[in-house]
Amino acid sequence: DKRAAMIRGKARKTGKLSKGFGRTWYRKVQRINENMAQQTSRQLVDFALAEGADMIVLEDLKGWRPKAGKKRSSLRQRFHQWLHRRLATLIEHKMKEAGGKVVYVYARGTSSWAFDGSGRVKRHKTQYELATFQSGKQYNADLSASYNIGARYWAWKRKLTRRKDGQASGGKRSPGSPRMPVTLSTLWRSDEAPNQCAA
Repeated sequence: DKRAAMIRGKARKTGKLSKGFGRTWYRKVQRINENMAQQTSRQLVDFALAEGADMIVLEDLKGWRPKAGKKRSSLRQRFHQWLHRRLATLIEHKMKEAGGKVVYVYARGTSSWAFDGSGRVKRHKTQYELATFQSGKQYNADLSASYNIGARYWAWKRKLTRRKDGQASGGKRSPGSPRMPVTLSTLWRSDEAPNQCAA
């Protein structure tokens, strides 16, 4: 982020950007990002293996394009510099070397829907990582999303959903109305159903 800010500052002071402007600085940013991806992937895989996990579940972000942040904003630039595909590939390779595997699930709605099934979340304007549920409860948006990512894998394994669209299977609904995406609450409801039948 500091390197990117330095490049933006230099660009503002330059009337017309020449071809190859900031090439050395951008190359340095790329190396920093690559190093971060290597270290982060190693820490994640080591943590998973230490906890006895043989699988890591990730969002399928292939072809993802950032929408947050205004045009030419620093937030938009940070999204573009985020090596999400590189990070996923490194995690996949490291898990394969350790005898584990990586599974991808449908990404849409994991962070925009509350894990407790209360509906869409509202993101804080300045602290974007903070999400407010419709119940008024505030939660870390990334943690809520991670619950939903894991839940989508288990919902697919239990045949509660089609993994490709991330929506619960079955159920009556009016034409044109979308199903609620799979969240952690989907698993809670499926666990409660047998108990209600037994009662």
